[in-house]
This record gives sequence, C-alpha cells and structure tokens, in this order.
Amino acid sequence: MKTLLPAGLLIGAASLGFALAGGLDLPMAMAAPASSPLSATAALRDPQGQVRGTATFTQQGMNLRVQVQVSGLTPGQHGLHLHENGRCTPGIDPATNTVVAFGGAGGHFDPGMSKNHDDPVADNHYGHGGDLPMITVGADGTGTLTYTTAKSSLTGMTGVLNRSIVIHAKADDYKSDPAGLTGARERCGVITRLNFSVRDYPLPGPQDFPEGVAYDAKRGLLFTGSARTGDIYAINASTGAVSKFANGGGQGRGAALGLKVDSQSRVWVAGGATGTVTVLSPDGFPLAILNTPKSPNAFVNDLTPAADGNVYVTDSTRPVIFRVTPDLKLSAWLDLGQTPIKYGPGTNLNGIAATPDGRALLAMQLNTGDLWRIDLKTKAVRKVMGELVNGDGILLDGRTLYVARNKDQVVSKVMLSADYTSGTLMTEEPLNGLRFPATLAAIGGDLVVTQAQLDKLQGGTPETPFKLTRFKKF
Repeated sequence: MKTLLPAGLLIGAASLGFALAGGLDLPMAMAAPASSPLSATAALRDPQGQVRGTATFTQQGMNLRVQVQVSGLTPGQHGLHLHENGRCTPGIDPATNTVVAFGGAGGHFDPGMSKNHDDPVADNHYGHGGDLPMITVGADGTGTLTYTTAKSSLTGMTGVLNRSIVIHAKADDYKSDPAGLTGARERCGVITRLNFSVRDYPLPGPQDFPEGVAYDAKRGLLFTGSARTGDIYAINASTGAVSKFANGGGQGRGAALGLKVDSQSRVWVAGGATGTVTVLSPDGFPLAILNTPKSPNAFVNDLTPAADGNVYVTDSTRPVIFRVTPDLKLSAWLDLGQTPIKYGPGTNLNGIAATPDGRALLAMQLNTGDLWRIDLKTKAVRKVMGELVNGDGILLDGRTLYVARNKDQVVSKVMLSADYTSGTLMTEEPLNGLRFPATLAAIGGDLVVTQAQLDKLQGGTPETPFKLTRFKKF
C-alpha cells in the first residue's frame, strides 16, 4: 500500500517516519522517444571515489520516483538530501564553514528560495526542495529507500538533473539549518540523465553570464556575450577553443544580450540597459554604435536580420520595435502602444526572428508567454499563441520554433502553421539540466543554448564554468 503525504510526498507505508530499512564534432545521441519516461541515475561514491550505491530517478507525470541503494554505512538512520551543484568534489560545507568531502555539491537544492531546512513534506516555499526522507541502514551496512515526491522533478523549475544526491553520517532532525545536524557527507552522486548526450562549451570568465549566442557558418565560429561585462567571445565550434572577440565596457557597451551574425560576418549586439546596438566587423572592430533615444527605462534585448535587408530590434521595457537600415541608420519602426501587444511589469518583448517567407517577424513576450506575428508590410500584429511564459530567445527553423524558457529551464518546441499565424506546443526538453537558458543558435542539425544563469546575476553563486550546450534538434 502507498500513502500520499502532504505536499506530494509518497513513500512506502512502512516508512511514514521518513525512513525505510532494507532495501558534429563529438557523437551525440538523440533524446529518448517521447513515450519513454524521463529517467536519470547517480552512482553513489564514498570519499575515496569507490562506487558504494546507486540512485535512480524516474519522472511519473508531475511526480518524481527515486530509488536509493547504498552499502558500507553504519547502522541507523542517515540524512539524505539533493544538493545544488553537480559536483562530488571537496569544498566548503556551509554547516561547518570548512573544506569537507563532497563540499563541492554546495548547499541544499532550494528552488522555492526558502532558505530553510525542513521536513520532506514541507512546501518548497517553506523548506528546501532537496530535503528528503532519511534512509535506514541495517546491521549489514546496507540500506534501501523508495519515495515519490512532487517537490522535485527531472524538468522545469524544480529540475534536479546535473545536481547531486548526498547521504550524511547522522539522522536528520528536519529543522536545524542548514542540514538538519546530519554531519559528514559520506556518499555523493551526480544525477545524470539516461540516453541523452550533449556537448558543452565552457567559458573562461567567473562572471560571464552568457546571454546571447550566434553562429557564423562561414568561419565555424560561435559568438556569445556577457550580460555582466559586455565581453564577447568567439568559440571554435569544432575544437571548443575560446578567444576574446571584443572587450566590453568600451563604447558604451556594458552588457551584451542578443547576438546575430549577418551575411557579411558582422556581429550585431543588443546592449540591454545601455540602449545601444553595436555592429562589429568580422575581426571585432566596432563599425557602428547606434543609440536608441535616451531613456532611463531602456532595455534593448534582441535583434534579427530580415529578408528586406533591415535589422529589427526589441526593447523589453519600452513598447517599440526599432529598425536598422542597410546604411546603419536606427529609428523607431513600430509603436507597440497602438497594437494588441500590451507592455506590463517585468520583461516584455524579448526574442525576435524573421520568417523565412520574408513577410513577418515573430516576437516573444516573456512576461505573458505570448508569441506575436508582426507583418513587415502592413505592421499588423496578431497573437500566434500563448503557453510560453518565461520564453526568452527564439530560433525559427522552417516552421519549427525553438524557445529558450529561462526560469522554466527547458527548451520548448513549437510547430507553426504555414502562414505563421498559429502554433502548437509539441514538447519541452530539459537536456541534461539547464540553468536559466536564454538564447539559441543552430549549427546544421544541432542547436546550441546559453546557460545564462541570469537568476544569479543580482545575487547568489552561479555554477562555474559558465557554458553553452550543444545538442541534437528534437
């Protein structure tokens, strides 16, 4: 018999006390078929690196089923937690402020930002999402645990892919911060998705926060820009070698958000709160720095070249779409206040793409989840669909639209109608664990997404190195 506990926790009836005894350039695999359940595993290692157990994770609708088997521990109850980082390396333990085994796993996974250790049935707003039932170890040093929870998952804002699971030396009191007085970290495993491969491009800077990404097929180069510094990197898509393409901080570019590469291999940069659009030569020299009207409320976010030779630019706080003509003159093209697009608090229009038929623009409104079609000839605006809240950068591939949904930590796939006036959400892909994905680019049959971690831009500790992640189109 199974018993459903508050806040979605489901464990065996024998363990209502929260314990249960006994028991391309690199080959990349396609995602498992949609009919296969999303699943992951973690090899539980001791501080010497020996595998002493396993944990398996299976997504079952809105719930996550976890099975843990471990050996070589002292008899009794042991605290069990999900931790923020996917590292089973030495590091600082916040409970003792000393370097300990598996300290690299960081603190408890806390998607609700509760900053509070609590029991496994506490809502994520009141306790860590990583606070789990204890595992009971028998006289032979082995223990097993099976539980099902709605507090965490393998996808979305509560996703635990590429995080870690840790077993502690002592029992959990389910109240003492930060870890319930559970003592030393004795087992650790990184949660890795099954049947899915990616390639990462790590970046060198500790404050890179890569927001935009673009690909120059002529030169085989990826470009990404820092939302914190405005630096722009060039990455060899074959080797992964990274070089500084353009320094930030100069010419008024303190941030680099949306990026595009045009047919002349020029790199276009949306400057965020600086209100600028910068055009860089193929070797990184600034050809033009275009200023939008002065405003304390500017936020130039993304841009796209269109078949008419112009480049169209979104501003996330001012209801206007700007246009840059081939002679590099910038002007306001469309006053959105006279359209169905209504700006509200937060980030409004963000990602933008031109349809391949040359007739329209598609623009993503992050705070509402609405996708809009804007006719280039008549300027008529039409809502294509909703359902895409937290939609950030977009990539249009024929009639397939990929949407980086930052806070939701997934890439969504949308199938659009032939005239781009309607769309259907097909699937949401978490890859191997996304960290606030912002923008996408295509390399042949692959996609590249930025793991921007913009949720950590104003506070918190980002996972480093920052990286871009490459994967097969799905």
